[in-house]
Amino acid sequence: MQVITSKDNEVIKSIRRLKEKKYRDISNEYIVEGIKLIEEAIEENVNIKKIVVCEECLKDNCIEQKLLYQIAKYDCIYVSSKIFGFLTDVINPQGMLAVIEKEGSEDKIKYTEDIMVILDGIQDPGNLGTIIRTIDSAGLSQVILSKTSVDAYNPKVVRSTMGAIFRVKIIEAEDLVSTLKNVKKHKFKVVATSLRWNREHI
Repeated sequence: MQVITSKDNEVIKSIRRLKEKKYRDISNEYIVEGIKLIEEAIEENVNIKKIVVCEECLKDNCIEQKLLYQIAKYDCIYVSSKIFGFLTDVINPQGMLAVIEKEGSEDKIKYTEDIMVILDGIQDPGNLGTIIRTIDSAGLSQVILSKTSVDAYNPKVVRSTMGAIFRVKIIEAEDLVSTLKNVKKHKFKVVATSLRWNREHI
């Protein structure tokens, strides 16, 4: 088993760059971290491009044998604890992360659902993650985000979705007004909510 120990390794540098939205958009990939999230990604059959495993976790038997058999089907790389620390955003990492292909585009909006959730200007990663979890628990399978919202593939958002991001398609609207007009053409009634309100408009 070859273990990567250098930060200058091209694969390591490409994974590290996925911490930035610009590179997530360019590569159409994002990072998920933690054993439970990776197990869910495998279960949901998402496109896992690469799995990174910290070699110390193998020595300490932190990862169950069943999961090791599962990840062996994927493109796995093994790194030292120092390199894993270089890649992770988590204070107490579990020693495993994965690079996953993003899904969803505006031309793939499903108009077969009774309810469609569209979000504009959501800035807090934890709030967005919670909303995605709620959408998933309601049995819906997509959410449309404006460009002014926080990136849904931000590591904090991904963690706070607790796996719901694998079941809810994230559709990033280039022009939210045009998207809403198109939604209305498909016979949807638009109901808006806002924290800003004016008594005169009631």
